[in-house]
Amino acid sequence: MILEVKNVRKVFPGVVSLDGVNFQVKSGEVHGLLGENGAGKSTLISILYGVYLPDSGDVFINGVKTEIKSPRHANKLGISLISQQFALVPTLTVRENLELAGVKLGEVERYSELLEIEIPLDRAVTQLTMGERQRVEVLKALAKNSEILLMDEPTALLSPREVDAFLTLVRKLADMGKAVVFVTHKIREVVRVADRITVLRRGRQVGEFRKPFDERELLEAMFQTAVVRSRREKTVAGDTVYRAENLVGERVFDSSVTVRSGEVVAVLGVAGNGQDELMELLSGFKRVRGGKIYLQGFDMSGKPYVEFLKRGVVYLPEDRSRALARELSVLDNFKVRCTTNCREKLREVIEILDIDVPDVRERAAALSGGNQQKLLLAREILLQKPTVLVASYPTRGLDMETTEKFYKIVRERCGAVVLSLQDVEEAIEKVDKIYVMSRGRITAHFTPPYDFDQVAEAMAA
Repeated sequence: MILEVKNVRKVFPGVVSLDGVNFQVKSGEVHGLLGENGAGKSTLISILYGVYLPDSGDVFINGVKTEIKSPRHANKLGISLISQQFALVPTLTVRENLELAGVKLGEVERYSELLEIEIPLDRAVTQLTMGERQRVEVLKALAKNSEILLMDEPTALLSPREVDAFLTLVRKLADMGKAVVFVTHKIREVVRVADRITVLRRGRQVGEFRKPFDERELLEAMFQTAVVRSRREKTVAGDTVYRAENLVGERVFDSSVTVRSGEVVAVLGVAGNGQDELMELLSGFKRVRGGKIYLQGFDMSGKPYVEFLKRGVVYLPEDRSRALARELSVLDNFKVRCTTNCREKLREVIEILDIDVPDVRERAAALSGGNQQKLLLAREILLQKPTVLVASYPTRGLDMETTEKFYKIVRERCGAVVLSLQDVEEAIEKVDKIYVMSRGRITAHFTPPYDFDQVAEAMAA
């Protein structure tokens, strides 16, 4: 089985998303797909899965020219998509989800035994770890007789231990003869798992690389220049700016966080352990059921969200659609916080963050996910000077260059910062203090010098 793309071009209003791209994946191979925000990775995956049709160019399956008309058609052709957004009904059991997907349980059990994967069929999806949910998705794809597996940022929600297990599983799939397309922004992961890597930049294929891989060479291909991954410098923290004591919410229990002036603090945890609600409580977006919040000495417990905003608290939710009016223009979204000289200010921040915006009158929905995130960062951080920034996964979907800029900007412009993160390496490199959250509680905290294994173990506990 082989999937091949020849000279594919896809244009959206004002944006050339793919421009003459060639790509192929062979049976028994893991082909990595790398690129910065807006490089065209998601568009290519969407074409391969039948979400979009190319404007020109051809797709071949086993040498036969094929027009993939829809995701259902893709499934019939032996193509499955495995992404960070699981196609599972949380309230149903694994067995019920598999039956809903129309797959044979006998096939699921056969592949489960073959790959040495244990799946609790009678447990509700809500009771599964993110790693277990991801494995259910893989087994579901295999039971559909899929020969081509498209993996779009598949490790985004996994703990370090689960990432290791998943990458091992990916290699097993290739050894079984499956063709795997592995899309990620994490170079170290793709270098570990791929047989070859294709790099896209601004819609064009700029290189194909084979083992042994050189990380610096890959970075230069992605960004046209070398990107230096900086490490946190020692911070001289000031007085306590923000203090949350024994917070209680619907899924948060007895959790305390302290942030001093100049500090960047991370709350680490595997997805689904209460971090999202904790960020809502810390920002005042959601009222606490118990506990106290002090901001610059003022008791903010139970105060409405508008009072937090007045005191300079900025909240960036995980779901960008909650913070962006996607059907409004880029300029109109920027004007949510801007009142004067908005076009000029928008042009300035577009240049600083290298936001790919052909026309500021274009709908925000037309931007790639990474560029939407950049627009939010520009509006909420560069346009303001937050007393406290509270952000859920602000670097998710950002390339390395923009991630570096993000940490530089928040240290320059924010009085204090609380971030929800999942990447242990990122936290160790960038933040001044780490809290670990599990099952709705802060279960550990760490200060430099960090021990990676200790932090990762606390996350997995």
